[in-house]
Amino acid sequence: MMPMEPRLDFAILVDRLRRLLLLDTSVFDEVRHDPAATLPAVFVVTVSTALAGLGGWLWWLTQDFPDSGQVLFESVVLGSVFSVALWIVWLFVAYVILTQIFREDADWQQMLRTMGMAAAPLSLSLAMFIPGISFGVGLASVALFFGLTTIAIQSTTAAGPAHVLIANLAGFAIWAIVLGLLVTSESYLAPGIFLIDSASERLADIVSLL
Repeated sequence: MMPMEPRLDFAILVDRLRRLLLLDTSVFDEVRHDPAATLPAVFVVTVSTALAGLGGWLWWLTQDFPDSGQVLFESVVLGSVFSVALWIVWLFVAYVILTQIFREDADWQQMLRTMGMAAAPLSLSLAMFIPGISFGVGLASVALFFGLTTIAIQSTTAAGPAHVLIANLAGFAIWAIVLGLLVTSESYLAPGIFLIDSASERLADIVSLL
């Protein structure tokens, strides 16, 4: 029997996302064995990241900060590209640590499919524009993203929880630290909650001039 080709079946994808929303992590067991889930997984991480970027930009608008056009391009467009690229780095760092350092069995394609689905919580950052809960929503979305990726990786390997957590934390740290470094008071090359760093640096610059 020929392996299924990657395809984007929205009916299946929506059903799996609905089940993840209900905390049904058996979705990861399905997608890791389903080559056809590769494209949907990449779609989920890409769209979720873009929605996080859009949420950060809407938050920027509600704060009445300047450079909204620059933020739209740099954070939503370029920042999303950088974030997805760093997510791929995160995946391979976790894979290398599991297989080369801990000598555990792992399949990077299965990790890609499950970790891609696990990126869905990033889309919650779209609600960052809501006053009073902006930072909390952004932080929760990233925390859920990390937590769900840990479960996703665990579903693809027989490695112990400690090894999985260390491998995933190392990859996540690279993703988060580099994105944080890409944001300054004049540069907005990261999406979502990372824009708050730019606002903080801008405020610090203003205070230093007083």
